[in-house]
Amino acid sequence: MKKIFERLIIFFVGVPLVLGVIYFPFFHHLPFNLMVFGVSSFAAYELSLMFGTNGQTLPRPLLMALAPLLPICEYLNIIFGLDCLTTIALIATSFIVFTVEIFTAKEFAMSNARIARSLCVIFYAGFLPSFITRISGIASEKAANSTFAFLATFMVLVFISDSAAWLFGMLFGKNNRGILLASPNKSAAGFAGAYVGSFVFALLITHIVFKNVFATTMLLQKTAILSLVICSAAIIGDLAESVFKRSAEVKDSGNVVLGRGGVLDSVDSIFMAAPFYFFLVKFLFA
Repeated sequence: MKKIFERLIIFFVGVPLVLGVIYFPFFHHLPFNLMVFGVSSFAAYELSLMFGTNGQTLPRPLLMALAPLLPICEYLNIIFGLDCLTTIALIATSFIVFTVEIFTAKEFAMSNARIARSLCVIFYAGFLPSFITRISGIASEKAANSTFAFLATFMVLVFISDSAAWLFGMLFGKNNRGILLASPNKSAAGFAGAYVGSFVFALLITHIVFKNVFATTMLLQKTAILSLVICSAAIIGDLAESVFKRSAEVKDSGNVVLGRGGVLDSVDSIFMAAPFYFFLVKFLFA
């Protein structure tokens, strides 16, 4: 009961708080992007900590500094109208990882594992969230508030997918759990609820709340595609982090978020869904 109460607090307080930060368009949504940079660094900390339980990574402070460079460079791309800084940053961070391993390793038996884990941390905690920043650079001529609409829609769809999965699983999932070894507590009812919730809210958003922003031909079909893909990506993001935790033999990635565990436990679905949402919105609605 305590955990249910804590999750409800996070949903009814945390979600409006995030949407409130998104609402401020100051300097290409700088307040929201500062949040993304901080979350990227903290996610790198938690992921490197998990990877370090049964292996090795490069020094954790280094990875915490390298991962947010990718969303930062994407933000600079938006400001200066460029499109290459994130690619340069990805190459540069990889180069730094190789260089540090070459010149600091005392032995090389674990070098492959250290390099692979470190690059995975940068990709997961840096490259994936850089697409959240990219979303803050999408603007449509259809409406003045289009960037806020695109960002808010993304966050709401992922939040609803996660929350509906939890709610349906709690109410109807008692006898249909254990279908996936990666996360035995997940249920078929929970997965079904995630898709239903995502589609219903996607319809409300595209047809009512932000109808001027999403107005396009074949809107119903495009809305269905958007909700299906984002929900699927959010589920995979959640399950992927479950695999990380099972491999590290930990229950949560941390303990800083009320009712959820670590920062990574709260943003795993968001990170994985961001690239899919960015490209779908660019191709279907922007």
